[in-house]
Amino acid sequence: MRKILFILFATAIICNGCSKEHSTNPVKNLFKISIKPALNAIDSAWQQVLGGEALISFIPDTVNVSSIKDSLNLKSIASYNRQVLAGTYNLSLSTESTAIADTFIRFNAQVNNFLINKDQTISFPATTNDGVITINKSVIAATTIPTFIPAGTNTVYNFGLANGCYFIYVTGAASGRITFTEVTSGYTYMKDLTITAMNQYDLSPILNTSGAVVHLHPFHLKAILN
Repeated sequence: MRKILFILFATAIICNGCSKEHSTNPVKNLFKISIKPALNAIDSAWQQVLGGEALISFIPDTVNVSSIKDSLNLKSIASYNRQVLAGTYNLSLSTESTAIADTFIRFNAQVNNFLINKDQTISFPATTNDGVITINKSVIAATTIPTFIPAGTNTVYNFGLANGCYFIYVTGAASGRITFTEVTSGYTYMKDLTITAMNQYDLSPILNTSGAVVHLHPFHLKAILN
């Protein structure tokens, strides 16, 4: 009887040791994922401006885990990372702004059946319904900011400042009036525009007149998949 009890006790110790050893083993199929939207424009020197709230989704395809959905401000997307189990996922990244105009590009990016099996930064194709209006900072009077007023409204949107230009993104097919004050003359210029998505409208005042010229630069977004 003593021998039997000893054997059972010894077995329990061995099993308990195995359990502890197993619990300290790291999970080997978790990988750190970060996101880099492929938003640089082609056919235009303009560098797209990120910002605003966005939703990132990891929808599992071949792995039995719950979906992951994170909200974040795109200004801080460079610091975003998420540990994900190895497997195939449908990924999406979408901005949440639905305003007619804003100081960052609105877009949707998606890729399906994406295999995650290593630490990596994922950059996938994006589409946008925005056009962008730009005015070189050097032609704008100090202490003034260009504005955009959508047609049929009294809502005033101030331009942002980036890439050496005042700028604003406007939803495709929207119309409105741009107003700005020129630096040398102090004259206030107004220009009515209807925006077509994926175009840059670069405005310049025609001095000694009341007009402004528009330089149109169609663009499309780089479609990069890493």
